[in-house]
Amino acid sequence: MGDGIGRAREAFNRQAWRRAYDELSAAAVAEPLEVDDLERLASAAYLAGLSDESRSAWISAHEECAHLGDVARAVRCAFWLAFGLLNAGDLSRGGGWVDRAQRLLDDRKIDCVERGYLRYAAGLRAAFSGDVRAGHEAFHAAAETGVLFRDPELAALARIGEGRCLIWLDRVDEGVALLDEGMVALEANDVSAIAIGDAYCTAIEGCTELFDVRRAHTWTAALSRWVDSQPELMLYRGQCLIHRAEMLYLRGDWDAAADQIEEAYRRLAGPVGQLSRGAAAYLKGELCRLRGQDSAAEAEFQLANELGRDPQPGLALLRLATGKVEAAAASIRRAYHEAGDPMSRARLAAGYVEITLADGDVAAARSAVEELGTVAGKLRRPLATALHLQVLGAVLLAEDQPAPALSALRQASAGWHELEAAYDAARTRLLIAAACRAVGDDDGAEMELAGAIPVFDRLGAVRDAAAARAGLHLAARPSNGLTNREEEVLAHIARGLTNRQIAERLVVSEKTVATHVGHILTKLDLPNRAAATAYAYEHGLR
Repeated sequence: MGDGIGRAREAFNRQAWRRAYDELSAAAVAEPLEVDDLERLASAAYLAGLSDESRSAWISAHEECAHLGDVARAVRCAFWLAFGLLNAGDLSRGGGWVDRAQRLLDDRKIDCVERGYLRYAAGLRAAFSGDVRAGHEAFHAAAETGVLFRDPELAALARIGEGRCLIWLDRVDEGVALLDEGMVALEANDVSAIAIGDAYCTAIEGCTELFDVRRAHTWTAALSRWVDSQPELMLYRGQCLIHRAEMLYLRGDWDAAADQIEEAYRRLAGPVGQLSRGAAAYLKGELCRLRGQDSAAEAEFQLANELGRDPQPGLALLRLATGKVEAAAASIRRAYHEAGDPMSRARLAAGYVEITLADGDVAAARSAVEELGTVAGKLRRPLATALHLQVLGAVLLAEDQPAPALSALRQASAGWHELEAAYDAARTRLLIAAACRAVGDDDGAEMELAGAIPVFDRLGAVRDAAAARAGLHLAARPSNGLTNREEEVLAHIARGLTNRQIAERLVVSEKTVATHVGHILTKLDLPNRAAATAYAYEHGLR
């Protein structure tokens, strides 16, 4: 047993989570583990994505501590058990363990830092139940306990939770300051991997809610470095891949974003990953919609809905793209009016405005633009500002005010370029072209359209490219239906490379390459790689 435990502890210290779990599990067969090793077993299982095994180990550690009379440590084990359950959405069982641990402390009248951890868990339960004010109060109390007992992990986690609640309570600047404070504290102190991963994901989600692309990019890059340093980390890898995909999507690297989504699908499993899989499905649906792959987009939006992610506004925009204006308008109005607050409606506003304008309801579009302007003014974030200016320009055009529309759209274009948001910048150029036409500037309109076409072609945004060409009275570009990345894979196939060699060239997994190959053969109606090679030679794709 000694050699096995030694190897397990060494693997744990190296953050080789699956190896540590396997070694500790093997050692436990021969002889019961000590509490320290039970805690290592539980943590390693959690980080390796083995949630059921982690819960079992935390229960064993809790019971062993209680048997030994170490109540505070038993409560700490119960906290981590509850932490996993609450984050998996199991509020009943998670809350039950919090209450059980609280009774242990109350019965013994013990004053310890674990009371703060239980307050943090109570904050999670309240926030996940929709009681944001109670969540804020609990997180604030937990943070104060962390400071009092000089526990940097508790203080940092609680500050981040408190920050999220303040954002939801419309105290944005205070909330963002606490997010930054908590993240910096975690990076500066020796805290557990479970806490670090959770904090990164929580902070990134908060930044995304606020349209704060720069902060989201900063923390996503940091999360990526942290995840990549731990090859056996499974728990946060899927979420990390989705955050990367969202950044790549915004910045116009759609092929790389699609690859990250495919990787995320393979990494996310179990109830902890369900909402993240829903986010991945929605983002994939958006990519398919924008590329004119309507059936695939429909399937992904359906999957997102089944996994708990509302498929709007993407699904309504898909209906609009396929000419079903009434269905699109009904869906987006339902989603927009169900959104409970201006911030939630802001995330639907661009789609809502586009669809209501197509449906002829300029007054509704104007109302949404005005509310989005209020939100953007309060947030003072470049993404929210650019989005507001773009939809404002669209409404002004519909109101036959091309001159002020041009002013708004030029500012929106500058904002998108500053954010390196290639697609949004190109879409704005289409609106600028329409405004130029309205004031009689045909040369200006044609320059904008000509500038947008290469961007749409590179991204595979076939409908937008066709619209731009139609504005220039150009024939539509012939399409084989392949994305740029699929054409790249096809070229490598034509050169005789294996999937492994292609994966090494493109810095993706072999499974991702295999997925691309399958899509290529299906889209081109080809039986095998040899036929794909012949196609590539015939069409100059090599």
